[in-house]
Amino acid sequence: MRKKRIFFLLYSMNVGGVEKSLVNLIQILPRDKFDIHIGLVHPEGGFLKNLPSDVMIHEVSEIAEHWEELKNPPLKTIRMFVASGSWIKAMAALWIYIVCKLRGSFFWWVDYVLKDTKGILDEFDIAVAYAGPTTDIDYYISKKICARKKIGWIHFDVSRFGIDEGTVKKLYKQYERVFIVSEVGKMIFDKKFPEYKDKTAIFHNVVLQSQIVEMARDGSTFEDGFTGKRILTVGRVSQEKGQIVAIQALKLLLDKYHIRWYFIGDGSDMVHCHDEAKRLGVAEQVVFLGTKTNPYAYMRDCDIYVQPSRHEGFCITLAEALCFGNPIVATDFTGAKEQLKERENGFVVAMSAETIASGIEKALSVSKTAKVREDKNLDVRRLLSLLD
Repeated sequence: MRKKRIFFLLYSMNVGGVEKSLVNLIQILPRDKFDIHIGLVHPEGGFLKNLPSDVMIHEVSEIAEHWEELKNPPLKTIRMFVASGSWIKAMAALWIYIVCKLRGSFFWWVDYVLKDTKGILDEFDIAVAYAGPTTDIDYYISKKICARKKIGWIHFDVSRFGIDEGTVKKLYKQYERVFIVSEVGKMIFDKKFPEYKDKTAIFHNVVLQSQIVEMARDGSTFEDGFTGKRILTVGRVSQEKGQIVAIQALKLLLDKYHIRWYFIGDGSDMVHCHDEAKRLGVAEQVVFLGTKTNPYAYMRDCDIYVQPSRHEGFCITLAEALCFGNPIVATDFTGAKEQLKERENGFVVAMSAETIASGIEKALSVSKTAKVREDKNLDVRRLLSLLD
């Protein structure tokens, strides 16, 4: 039987939940059935080395070459054309911008920027917009990739991100399936886009518990000799991940508890977090450990794991923390209750410094559990039927 050629498109292999979920997914795809291809706008990132050697990498340079035009506000691009004396380009771009404003969607801007690109000339059986809904990724899969079947894959709560609804309505017509990583995420998408309800299906991010436990044996862990309770958070340091609120929660706890909060990850909110820790006088009890492709020994050895996100789809770092027995506190983002419903020492709290601190106090009063997340039947047959 001929193997199916499957193509996944995303921006890069940076250390993040979407990228890690793809690494895990690829591991369970049977090689006797699939020839796996990955398109990367930026062929870089900490997880690039985790891709198996039999996976074919395609550099999607056409999006990278137009990166500024796609990511900058259109008026900035128009001003650049004017400044360089490209008056025809400026007038054409201005007209497209007006059309976008009138129609309430920037699909036509992406079409204007990318319409003359050639796309990848290979043909595939299945093409997956793995970072959707994202206007340029969805456009490229829909318009520039030749495939018998096209699929959208959504990793977040579409009500909390600034998605282009007009683009989704226009391009998702071409998708046979739309996979969504949590029950609540599917419910929200179906409500916002009822015309595609019959196309959506839940497919949780793949988490390989046995592999995570094995990696924890080889990974680095805490080395600062701290004798109090260690709290850990893993994730990109950004406003949506909530580290700034975690630091504020720490301030509320330090008068009563000997604790230190460790953060694994880097990101745009790092300076703000450092400044907030100094302002609150808790800088000595806040430790940023940087990005780590193997954070699992820290997850195993911390006393409490906390996920203080403002919003998620299916939080893969929370799912990974569930592979160990530590008490867990998570804010009430999409999928949190779904993931923690069977965990007796897991607590879901509202998103505020006060409620996170209260959840940590509860977590400090309970023990580790032997009931950890285990490798469940990954139901490869169901995945194959969905991809068929």
